[in-house]
Amino acid sequence: MMAHIAWRHVRRAAVNLWRAPLPSLVSVLTIGLALFLGASFAVGVLSARKLLQGWGAEPSITVYLDRAVTGEEAKALADRIVSAEHAQSVRYVDQAQAMQRLKTELGDLGGALDGLPENPLPPSLEVVPAGSPGPAEVRALAGRLGQMSHVVDVDYGREWLDRIEALGRAMRNFGSGALALVLAAALLVVANTIRLAVYARRDEIEIMKLVGATNAYVRTPFLLEGMLQGLAGAILAVLGLEIVQRVVIPRAAAAFSFAAGAAAPHLLAAHFGILLGAGAVVGLLGSYLAVARFLRA
Repeated sequence: MMAHIAWRHVRRAAVNLWRAPLPSLVSVLTIGLALFLGASFAVGVLSARKLLQGWGAEPSITVYLDRAVTGEEAKALADRIVSAEHAQSVRYVDQAQAMQRLKTELGDLGGALDGLPENPLPPSLEVVPAGSPGPAEVRALAGRLGQMSHVVDVDYGREWLDRIEALGRAMRNFGSGALALVLAAALLVVANTIRLAVYARRDEIEIMKLVGATNAYVRTPFLLEGMLQGLAGAILAVLGLEIVQRVVIPRAAAAFSFAAGAAAPHLLAAHFGILLGAGAVVGLLGSYLAVARFLRA
């Protein structure tokens, strides 16, 4: 019995949407655009991160040691860092290796360093953190390394990390603000569409109320209309993202194959399920706002 009633409500909602195709189409397109923009922004952020990693932007920390430290002490410190901080790798660079690197980087001018009375370069440890830590994690790790014995200074690309962190915050803020505006627009469009449908059937609703229909019974078909609009918009967003994933992203990855060896982010079925759920929620909320205002009146 309950299943029959539910199916009747769904069928009635679908018929009502078919009777007003233009407003329904506007709602569906608005919701689809909102979800597509939000998901595209997330994919863009992940793609940018993959590209940066392919360009060699993996976080690394250089720990400069006291020049009086012995090789055994430096290697013991390296083992301690691997054990305590679970670093991916720690490489010891002694003074001679540091000087040789500098000469190589200077090229023809490297011979000028041969006249130095002593090697001024300190030994160092090159630490590669495990995983893909963010700027905050790299900064915290550098602070802990700076407190260890025999450590004189720590270089972790502070300016680069600050810029990346600021860029990430700006992108998140902009994306969140833009997504909030588009979702608000989608809610308004859905609410206005359902409100028009409510006004068009206000005589029918008044008769239903007179014969004892509850607010829940009156509200249900309109909520289902909004949910169907949200699901249809989400399906459009999923189709758009599938096209981007199958056509645009592979071509972009091929264009940047010289720099990015990592695979482009791949949207899973669970991500598409989240989009469908988000579309249904937007449609339901917009419908609820419209119908609740009418029933209160």
